Amino acid sequence: MFSPVFKKTLATAAAGAVALSIPSQTVFAEEEKKKSKLSIYDEPQPKVVIVEEPTKLEEHVAYAQKFANEKVEEGKTHVNSLHKDWKQFEQCVKNTVKQTIDKDEEILPNGLYVGVAALAGTILARNRNIVIRFITSTALAVGTAHYLLPKTTHNVAVQLEKVESKYPELQSAHKSLNDAISDARKQVDGLVGEARGAFDESTSKLFGSFQQNDASQQAKDKFESVKKNVESMYSTRSNPGVEETLKKNNN
Repeated sequence: MFSPVFKKTLATAAAGAVALSIPSQTVFAEEEKKKSKLSIYDEPQPKVVIVEEPTKLEEHVAYAQKFANEKVEEGKTHVNSLHKDWKQFEQCVKNTVKQTIDKDEEILPNGLYVGVAALAGTILARNRNIVIRFITSTALAVGTAHYLLPKTTHNVAVQLEKVESKYPELQSAHKSLNDAISDARKQVDGLVGEARGAFDESTSKLFGSFQQNDASQQAKDKFESVKKNVESMYSTRSNPGVEETLKKNNN
């Protein structure tokens, strides 16, 4: 019914199918044996993660610690800022002093002499009001400084002008002080003029009285000399008679 070629093909296919089915069953058998074999080690236990919630006290402590750390950092920053500002101020002062003090002039003892002059002005005007005392002391100190430390005094004036240009309040105060000093100077000049006029008048009166005294003394001396001459000429007469005769002659 079937041809020989077809039969041979069917036989070959059946043999191939049987050959393929046998190894797969053997592999499955080996895998099952491996799975059924027990291990000598314990199976690893799963890790247990415990999540702990902080208590109220721990939360407050953590908040306080954070707040303290922030304040400490702020304090450090503030202190560093102050230290930096102080360094800048110190350097500015050093530069200003270096620019003000002249190298060719000695501050000591000339500075002490300026202070002594200021004290001397206060002592000289101790019986006056505070304005006159201040003006006298300042005038003597400035005059002494100009004489002993001319370059340094000039540099100080320049630095004061720079400071006044930065701060208008100081400039207005300086102007008010200059006006007060000018008014006081005018008053002092007026008082000095009045005192000089009174002194000149007193001197002239005193000189006139001296001249009158000299004239009277000269007249008296002349009278005595004439008297002696007359007495020597008329020695036989008494002295009162001679005096009366001279007085009549003078009259």
